[in-house]
Amino acid sequence: MYTTIPDHLRRISIDEIFAIPTFQSCWTIWRPEIIRLLGNNFNEGQVLDLGDHLTEIFRQTGGGGRGQGELSASGTAWEALVCWYVNLCTVGSRVVAFRRMGLVPEAIQDAITVNYGNFACNTESDITLVVFPNQPDYNRNVAELNIEDSMGNSIPSLIRDKPNPNLINLLAERDFHEYEIGIIQCKTNWNDNAQIPMLWDMIYSAGGFPGRNITIGRNGFNIQNSRRFTYSFVTVPSNQNTVYRPNGVPVKRVTNLSGGNYWGQSTVPNVARSLKEIFMNNFPSSSRNTLRTDIRAAIPHLNTNGLLSYFGI
Repeated sequence: MYTTIPDHLRRISIDEIFAIPTFQSCWTIWRPEIIRLLGNNFNEGQVLDLGDHLTEIFRQTGGGGRGQGELSASGTAWEALVCWYVNLCTVGSRVVAFRRMGLVPEAIQDAITVNYGNFACNTESDITLVVFPNQPDYNRNVAELNIEDSMGNSIPSLIRDKPNPNLINLLAERDFHEYEIGIIQCKTNWNDNAQIPMLWDMIYSAGGFPGRNITIGRNGFNIQNSRRFTYSFVTVPSNQNTVYRPNGVPVKRVTNLSGGNYWGQSTVPNVARSLKEIFMNNFPSSSRNTLRTDIRAAIPHLNTNGLLSYFGI
């Protein structure tokens, strides 16, 4: 159980989050609040409903200042909390959320690269979400895989009990057209940052602007050749005294994002959806069962001695 490529990579992603000093510091305060919200003998619905309370959880460690250092630290913490929540709710599925770009398969990195002349960048990609193909190599125990390189040499599936990066990259190249890709831009402040996802989503949706020497993809990989691509915005928001209305400028800027506009509280129609809605909106068929079935099966393994204890709850 929990031995597939996505399962292994999900754990690596979560371990990377818990290695961030800012997240470690926040977690000592967030964890008791998360456990309080879940309650005793919680079920899959209560896990999903954490998406309605991420703002509340995040603000347990919030400050009132806007110094650059505090903004940077809070932004890192928000990204990590969102990544933790998305991975928790997709446990057992083929979805993995990565905060660190270096963990993302190289073909995916290449596909989302935006080229401005000779300058290449990986956009405002705070979290990269990968939906691995619904094929046997991604649904069976990774230790049982027998994959050969172009020279006919067998590639070790595991290195020190972790999936071999060379194997992951080869499979992503081979099956790229079956991968789904999602970019989630996370910002604590909505008012100051809403125009950023709007502009990036325009670039991706248009496939670049070759006439202006702006192109997407490199090394033969492009998001247009993947199975699906979405760009989403997830905010706290930290603008505590702001009333967001459907016709307000910040809301209008993110209304038509390909992957949707979300925040860490309950859905307000025509303003923002709870982050818990991102799963059915952006990758509804990514599970071997159903989202709720997978979460229900995972709950007994989340305890301190379980296979999923790395989630820290």
